Amino acid sequence: MQNRVTIIEEVSARATEAESRGSEAEETRDGLATSLSKVTADHLWMSEHSIGHIVGTVLDAPENASAVSEMNERACQAGFKAGYNECLTHVNPFFKSRFTDERSGFHGVDTEASYAAAMDAYNNLSISALDDIEKCLEAEDYVDRLRLLFDQPEEDEGTGGAKNDAGTSGIKAD
Repeated sequence: MQNRVTIIEEVSARATEAESRGSEAEETRDGLATSLSKVTADHLWMSEHSIGHIVGTVLDAPENASAVSEMNERACQAGFKAGYNECLTHVNPFFKSRFTDERSGFHGVDTEASYAAAMDAYNNLSISALDDIEKCLEAEDYVDRLRLLFDQPEEDEGTGGAKNDAGTSGIKAD
């Protein structure tokens, strides 16, 4: 009888231990499932919203817009001067007098150097909004910080985006 009681106690202890390990495994599984769902939601938000916001932030930054505008203007000037000079090389063999670029608005101007300087300025451009994004990305909870940075509060749909009770026409009634 004593032997039977000992065996039952051992089996009960093992069963209790197995139940304990089973509940720990279940808690761990639930924790992992919760973590997985958070990571999945973060990944979805990043792919649907954050990447577009980051690209938009870079493209819409005033620093970027002015640098691109400057670079485009310098490229057009360099292209115009190069085209004018190319045209002269094709025209001059047909005329006794030699045409020069003296009539060009870029005579004596080193348009290639100004274009290279604009390119260098663009390549060394610092966009202040990217500093905020970099700070967010350095944190462990970077997705939550990016959400705070980019998620805009939803506007009241009744005004069509107009401010100060202007209604849908965009003109404030006094």
